[in-house]
Amino acid sequence: MHVPAFAPMGLYHLAVHCGEATQVSLKSVQVIDRFKPAHSFIHISDLHVSRQWQGSAAQGYAKELELLDRFIHVANIISPDFILITGDNIHHYTRFNADSTGWGGEKVYAADQPPLVEEKYRNLFEGAAGLAGLHALEVPFFLTTGNHDFYGVAPTDHMAKARQWNAFCGLRAYGFSYDGTRVVVSDDYLGDPKTDIPDQRPMSGLQGQTLKNFFKESGTGCLRIMAQHRPDRIDTAFIDQYKINILLNGHRHDPATEWVGATPTLSTRPGTVCRSGESGRWEKTLGFFRVFYLNKDSFTFTPPLRFCQNPTAPVQELKLNLTLDFCRPNDGSSRQNKGLLVNNLGVDLPHCRIRFIMKKGTYTIDRGCIEQVMHTDNATIVDVRVPVKANGRETVAIVGTE
Repeated sequence: MHVPAFAPMGLYHLAVHCGEATQVSLKSVQVIDRFKPAHSFIHISDLHVSRQWQGSAAQGYAKELELLDRFIHVANIISPDFILITGDNIHHYTRFNADSTGWGGEKVYAADQPPLVEEKYRNLFEGAAGLAGLHALEVPFFLTTGNHDFYGVAPTDHMAKARQWNAFCGLRAYGFSYDGTRVVVSDDYLGDPKTDIPDQRPMSGLQGQTLKNFFKESGTGCLRIMAQHRPDRIDTAFIDQYKINILLNGHRHDPATEWVGATPTLSTRPGTVCRSGESGRWEKTLGFFRVFYLNKDSFTFTPPLRFCQNPTAPVQELKLNLTLDFCRPNDGSSRQNKGLLVNNLGVDLPHCRIRFIMKKGTYTIDRGCIEQVMHTDNATIVDVRVPVKANGRETVAIVGTE
């Protein structure tokens, strides 16, 4: 693949032409100017988008989008290098007319009962009713499978479940590299339990061979991350052999960490970021994510961070724990502006991003560093990185120099 030298950093659609057909994969190619030895990622899990449906099957939307939309605002300010999502992305049934706790009502399971599987994934990726889905993230994200990630097929029909995932999400087992970091992703629920995921040693099957081939071709790098859904079935022989440093998982909705194996390996889950039905125990489970900071062969990570103050509040009343506001409209109409970041997450954030959209011209800032400048026909876009202390605020002023 050839990337023009003038292409701005960011996510791009990928168009694949085969004969007379064209398949477009949205926001699937990330252009960067260089790999950074010190980089970061966010870990979230258990979105369960479409578990609860708001409104009618035809005109409604997944209730979970109300929280996911707000989390995406926070994630785009933190702006890590990538995001890992460890399963239960959608839900294998849909609940209508739920009570105020997200329970009760009626559940539908059948393939021909709307919202169909296509609509479930459309909500997950594209959002609905003015609420954002995952494609609103401004950094790459990578999914693992979970036990709820299918709809309208029998739980025991592993081929049908795998085929459905492949149609909407692509590979179930794969790896990728970022500088010296190696990430491998496994499927511990959808595939065949004999050939894909043997119960006692899940990496001894076909997917394990896929991940071993990735390490053989890409090398083991400086630091290794494995992402799966289950926290209670760890192939310690595999993680010890490949010296996995971080094992990300989900499934259970309370945050947890433990050290396993001989390397040793950090096994961790963040809690759930937006699952409906958690209001009865939300203080222990809901609205959480973690940030990991990597530097060659070392890493640090945050405690579970809640992106808003009370995730059970009505969507119009959600108060985010990380906000960005502008003094003037950030729409290309001004020659000067200020961006105000307020960080109530309780941890330092070293690389927050502010995107200024200004009148076309040249600009300078009073703090932080300019990451890139892009010129369109009608505007100049300036991306700024700035650190914000825990429970602190930072103001960045931008002004034209002409």
